[in-house]
Amino acid sequence: MDVPVEPAEQVRWLADHVAVTELISVLAASMDAHDHAAYTGTFTGDATLRLPFGTFEGRDAIAAMPTAPPPTASHHLVGTQRIEVDGDEARARWHVIATNVFDAAQPDKHSQAGGWYEATLRRTEQGWRFSAVEMHITWTSGWIVPEEPS
Repeated sequence: MDVPVEPAEQVRWLADHVAVTELISVLAASMDAHDHAAYTGTFTGDATLRLPFGTFEGRDAIAAMPTAPPPTASHHLVGTQRIEVDGDEARARWHVIATNVFDAAQPDKHSQAGGWYEATLRRTEQGWRFSAVEMHITWTSGWIVPEEPS
């Protein structure tokens, strides 16, 4: 990680890193809050999102993707963020542990997954936005939601 030497460049470097870190936080918090509009708003119009259950091309496709409705609950912990800014483009990688509860009446029946996200970002008029995000799952544990309700 090369931190600039000149004070003005350091301020720009810090501001970019804080902005990207905040965007990562908005992505995680919006999933936990079931705020799909905020989630979708973190992406550029032409973004690509690759998840274990599908690839979505463009913000409209991301907005239309299936989501887990309440009363499901999730808790995403993110950390070990690595951000590299190059002008108006950036790359980021961060680790995640996600816990999912599928029935609020049975919180002991939950699943977890851990892994990382890799992303490219672009500076836009609205600030930094994800232009591509890919999730990589390293491990899973816990209860698996049944395919058919019983």
